[in-house]
Amino acid sequence: MLIFWTITLFLLGAAKGKEVCYEDLGCFSDTEPWGGTAIRPLKILPWSPEKIGTCFLLYTNENPNNFQILLLSDPSTIEASNFQMDRKTRFIIHGFIDKGDESWVTDMCKQPGASPRA
Repeated sequence: MLIFWTITLFLLGAAKGKEVCYEDLGCFSDTEPWGGTAIRPLKILPWSPEKIGTCFLLYTNENPNNFQILLLSDPSTIEASNFQMDRKTRFIIHGFIDKGDESWVTDMCKQPGASPRA
């Protein structure tokens, strides 16, 4: 039975991939290395930012304990925030399962002078 599933997964991986495009983000494919491999056997395209509810949580020196929500779809949220283009900006990207409001993200934002990991 294991051989059957292994062959099935590899045959599915050999099929022509699908692609989805989102304005402002670009296009995503379900082909290698993102799908159809032994590590990622399922070929699943990413959901739209609207379905996921993508937003950016901004912490600055002016608001170190409370984030400001920035929406790519609404530039006025950026204009009304404490974001300043002349300051160094770092992005902390959480994993697939976590959310941006987890305590470890907040703790990283509060680290004075912390440099990003390479």
